[in-house]
Amino acid sequence: MPLLTNKNSILEVIKEHPGQVRKLWIEQGSERILDECIREAKTHGIQFRVLAKDAFSNKFKGVKSHICLERDEFTYTDPDYLLQTLTSIENPFFCAFDGVQDPQNLGNIIRSAACLGANALIIPKDRACAITDTVTQIARGAIEHITITRVTNLSRYLDELKKAGLFCYCLDEGGKEPLWKTDLKGPTCLVFGGEEGLRRLTKETCDAIVQIPTSPAFPSLNVATCFALSAYEVRRQRNTG
Repeated sequence: MPLLTNKNSILEVIKEHPGQVRKLWIEQGSERILDECIREAKTHGIQFRVLAKDAFSNKFKGVKSHICLERDEFTYTDPDYLLQTLTSIENPFFCAFDGVQDPQNLGNIIRSAACLGANALIIPKDRACAITDTVTQIARGAIEHITITRVTNLSRYLDELKKAGLFCYCLDEGGKEPLWKTDLKGPTCLVFGGEEGLRRLTKETCDAIVQIPTSPAFPSLNVATCFALSAYEVRRQRNTG
């Protein structure tokens, strides 16, 4: 069951998504500094319990916090529903990931996506990391601000996005066109490989292959870093017109 331990993230979930909360746990002696969380839990009818310090430490081993919130498993947006709602999104900016397996990378991607205004993230159901406790912790509340869907066949779903009017660019070292020279102002889906790179079929499905210019001596970027740079470029272009 996913846990949240960041006070601000917990407050946000209690206020905006109380139906996802199972129980709030407080370490004894911390009630005063966590009074706002307790009051919000009472307001929304959420169960909370104060545990003695030793009991809290035993229950939440390794947690460096005085508060823990148990919540339901993450609920993904239905991929068909996401396609149906595309027309209601002004100038959509989607991002797809072909097999990110490291939860730390995925958590950082989600945080960057929320910060830089992506509308949705698309991840495969197989051979890819799901939204786990670790991912949720690393994202630090960003998971509440981004739509995430899981698809059985990523290439087929990209085809559906293209039919709906999105232009799909995949990021790859072998791309000839620099990302900065690519027009990202219109409906866009950026496609990224996982730690092992993009699969051939995914590349072939995309409309174009672009790259982030890097040092010839060390050209490979971490996928989370690549995504953050790319998402920032989308935001930069759209903000500057």
